[in-house]
Amino acid sequence: MSDRPRAAELHAAGVAATNDMRPALGARRHRAALRVLDDAPPGGDPAEDAALRARILVSLAYAVSELGRIAEGLGHLDEAERLLPPQQRGTLHGQRAVMLRRTGRDDEALAEYGRALRVLDERREPRDLARVLLNRAVLHLHAPRPAAARADLGRAAQVAQRHGFGLIAAKARHNLALLDLAAGDLPRALGAFAALSVEYTRSAPGVLPLLGLDRARVLLAAGLFREADDDLAAALARLRAQGMGQDEAEALLARAEAALLAGRHADARRWAGQARSCFLKRRNGRWAALADLVDLRAAYATGGPDRVLLRRANTLAARLSELALDEDARVAGLLAARANAALGRTADAVDALRRHGVLRHGDRLDTRVLGRLARAEVAAASGRAGTAARQLTTGLAELHRYRAQVGCLDLQTGAAVHGRDLAGAGLRRALDRGRPAEVFAWAERSRAQALLLPPVRPPADPETAAALAALRQVRLAVREAERAGRPAGAQRSHAAELERRIRHRSWTLAGPGTGGAPAPMGTVAQALGDAAMAVYLHDGPALRALVLAGGTARLVDAGRPAAAAEIALRLRASLDARAGRALPPRLADAVLASVRRDAAELAAAVLGPVLAVAGDRDLVLVPTGELLTVPWSLLPGAAGRPVTVAASATSWYTARQRAYGEPGPAGPALLVAGPGNDRAEAEVHKIARCHPGARVLTGPAATAAATLAGCDGAALLHVAAHGRHQGENALFSAFELADGPLMGYDLQQLSVAPRVAVLSACELGLADVRPGHESVGLSTALIAAGTATVVASVSRVADDVAMHVMTGFHRRLAAGAAPAAALAAAAGETEPAGFVCFGAG
Repeated sequence: MSDRPRAAELHAAGVAATNDMRPALGARRHRAALRVLDDAPPGGDPAEDAALRARILVSLAYAVSELGRIAEGLGHLDEAERLLPPQQRGTLHGQRAVMLRRTGRDDEALAEYGRALRVLDERREPRDLARVLLNRAVLHLHAPRPAAARADLGRAAQVAQRHGFGLIAAKARHNLALLDLAAGDLPRALGAFAALSVEYTRSAPGVLPLLGLDRARVLLAAGLFREADDDLAAALARLRAQGMGQDEAEALLARAEAALLAGRHADARRWAGQARSCFLKRRNGRWAALADLVDLRAAYATGGPDRVLLRRANTLAARLSELALDEDARVAGLLAARANAALGRTADAVDALRRHGVLRHGDRLDTRVLGRLARAEVAAASGRAGTAARQLTTGLAELHRYRAQVGCLDLQTGAAVHGRDLAGAGLRRALDRGRPAEVFAWAERSRAQALLLPPVRPPADPETAAALAALRQVRLAVREAERAGRPAGAQRSHAAELERRIRHRSWTLAGPGTGGAPAPMGTVAQALGDAAMAVYLHDGPALRALVLAGGTARLVDAGRPAAAAEIALRLRASLDARAGRALPPRLADAVLASVRRDAAELAAAVLGPVLAVAGDRDLVLVPTGELLTVPWSLLPGAAGRPVTVAASATSWYTARQRAYGEPGPAGPALLVAGPGNDRAEAEVHKIARCHPGARVLTGPAATAAATLAGCDGAALLHVAAHGRHQGENALFSAFELADGPLMGYDLQQLSVAPRVAVLSACELGLADVRPGHESVGLSTALIAAGTATVVASVSRVADDVAMHVMTGFHRRLAAGAAPAAALAAAAGETEPAGFVCFGAG
């Protein structure tokens, strides 16, 4: 091969390596191409030689700039520009624009893109034209100028499709998904990323870390900070290995944002500091300023405002404004307004809010939330309490509209983290004022907002159905391997991959668009009738309860949440130990004594003050997160009386309406016995005598498909099976059936959820509690799907105890007792068990 074709071949290989996110390899190949040209004998067309050398220099410039050597890259472009006539400089201008943007010089970059597009011609240089349009769209996207970005992406996609440039077309769709993120359409963005993951895996695996970075940004917007951090950790390792310095620094900054959402402020500052150092090494002052902003937010959250932080916020706001980062400058200014208000500098706070407090269409959710919080704090400092309250409620209403755009419970509950400061400020203000109606209203605004949304039924999805079926089989194989004492590592890895796939598919479900509003205290009080309700609340380090009883509302002290959580954990552990293998009599007696001692201690702390107001009324309890899975029916004072546990007063009222105020599902009862439980079949056959016409599934017939089909539209579902709560991903909590587990994700397929669901299984009353008192578990999934009442255990239960309680429960239920009353009476006939009545009661 002659020298010039060899140089062209090396250049093409270098471009391919850089496009696959391997700039170091790309740079080596470009240098090799230049050496071939340097060593070439005289002859040939000088103009063609100059054009080839210029193209190689342009490509080398981009590769070395990605490795952090910006000045060197710009020097290569200057050299290339001297070799080309003006009409052939389109690609060069486009490359210089990319490099200028990567160093934060966006105005200069925009001008270079304009020069590029004036000379690029689709007939001669279609690929370069498509790339320049794509790259300018990215600049518009971050400006933000969404309309301009969408226009450039549409044109880039058209050019790419006309000429068969599949990767460029895919990158255009990638950036259109980021526009969906900016517009708040998270399901659409995540759906696009799922499709792109398949495409990049096949054609450009080097782009996958960038896709992981951008998907993590969507997950942060959804409030799923743990999942985002997992994606970022994986992306960081690959970006570092590929030498993608700018993207590595952006991933570090995104990890700082994830830590900030998680409340890990020291980690947030550490990641932000590392990101800032990386940006400064690349001479990217624009992105370094953004890293400073995340660090400022973490510093504010860590120690609160002081004069040093106030000066820093003012300085950073000015700097971000100079860099034309308008929204971020307003964020720093809003922090300055909050700091001024907290330091008693009310006039300065009002002035900072006047300059920085304008919220604009297209602002990020976190900016809008911060804006409402700052306005509320400044209004409160100025003595305008009504304005402060309106700003807080408006901010939470905006968050609820945002939440309504997503359809799966996972994302709906995750969004609450964005509103915790608003909700906390409103609740603190209400508690300080001591007015029960205000306290009730803020308690309802600050918990279980996902349950205000109507259930969304996903369309038929063969891929999800196949993944769920495969997961059932894999989990069955894991269970069999465990029982046989065989290793099951490969099966567990396969199960984790299937769970990841199912979860990611669920995130693409669009939301209902609108949701209900919290119920007023008067409405709930009227629905209570002769019952009493206790709404537990955090008040700084203390726990309080708002008790509604007999037409009155009183706030009472209810101990300390940390101490209550510790006792509840001990109590559940003792119940688990007692339900395991048979214990020696003396040890069994000791465990039972521990159960009774912990139950009495917990009752004295959190229930005694409530009962002093409630008297002997039936109870509806709305716990805080650490109390959600307390076995309430075991506590002295609650034992023997109907007790219902609800995620919020509104969710109880809504469930009550389903149960008693409107026509509900009236299909025949479905009774299911799972495998591996000696008493399950006997239990369901005994219960069947209480419910004439009930369908019974046992043995091989008790499959997931048969159970889902039978309980869709049923008045009653009873499952006697082994259950397992999966804390790390609660919607994979499940009860075991003949063909494997039936999981929380399966319940999304129900058209009409059963009116009452009874889970005679271990642990399925447990839930993962997220910020905003949002709970996620199998019981929550049933209630979110439309079930009015769920009876489930928050601990392990011995099979014989479960059968005894359940047969007594169903005998009373069939005789007309409400579920909570039936459970209270049945539980009192046997040894302690962790069954709880959730929902309507």
